[in-house]
Amino acid sequence: MDNAIAMAIIVGFGILFFTLDLWGGAFRKAGALSLNEMGVNILSFVNFLGIRAVMTAIWAFVFYTLLGDHKGMLAGVSFWVVFPIYVLVEEYIHYWIHRWSHQVPWLWRLHKPHHVPEHVNMTVSFRENWLWFAIIPNPLLTAFMIWAGQPEVAFIAVAWKGASEWMVHTSYRWDLPLYDFRLTKPVMNVLDKFITLPDTHHAHHGIGRYGHGMCNFGSFLFLYDVLHGTAEFPRHKQDGFGVPRGVKVENWYEQLWWPAAKSAEAADLHPPTADESRGTRIFTGNGGRFSIAM
Repeated sequence: MDNAIAMAIIVGFGILFFTLDLWGGAFRKAGALSLNEMGVNILSFVNFLGIRAVMTAIWAFVFYTLLGDHKGMLAGVSFWVVFPIYVLVEEYIHYWIHRWSHQVPWLWRLHKPHHVPEHVNMTVSFRENWLWFAIIPNPLLTAFMIWAGQPEVAFIAVAWKGASEWMVHTSYRWDLPLYDFRLTKPVMNVLDKFITLPDTHHAHHGIGRYGHGMCNFGSFLFLYDVLHGTAEFPRHKQDGFGVPRGVKVENWYEQLWWPAAKSAEAADLHPPTADESRGTRIFTGNGGRFSIAM
């Protein structure tokens, strides 16, 4: 039953947000279906599925081998006690890994592929370097929950997080009208302090006047951005997406599989600063260029 619920969440929300992107014209934009955009997005999703499965199996083997006598230790605890604790812990670890990935050079190298696309839509959600999927906390905590006797927590949390990733990357800005509508505005002004919505996550990807690449690191929970002073609320569509002028963009295969696959040139390990993400003239990493009227 729990597997069925998890599958319903991930498939249902996947269809919903894909439909919104399709209806909103996200895939009809120039270059949206190119190898550097959609091609890398799809290949990275395949990486995500494979590496996550392998890492979860490795961690499960570690737990069952080294701590086999304690397996099932949480089996008698209520789902409604374990689930929120799992979400709070997983999201907090993810927050710091994500935040550090915009400060620590080698971590930025793993996370940079996520910020290269000039088109943000739901297919960008799992676009990362392959090693990124090995260091994020999900596989370890999923294996821990299975070993501890709470597999339903792991399955539903993974499904919910996946649905959240699709929601915040959706190109169609369904959230903006809700900020303006009199009846929903108070709800949105409270909700976006606790969970990540397209407005705040698009700002994290954005370049130009409303971009905040060094803020808004929360994945599902935005609460940690509020608590740690990294929250920005633009309440506006972004001028553009991508990486700013001067940030090197590697070949598609290097984005996906560095350092196993790399070019002869030295890797660019320098994350852009907040100031570099703003300006009246933006040069994106993919070679695009546009001016912003101030």
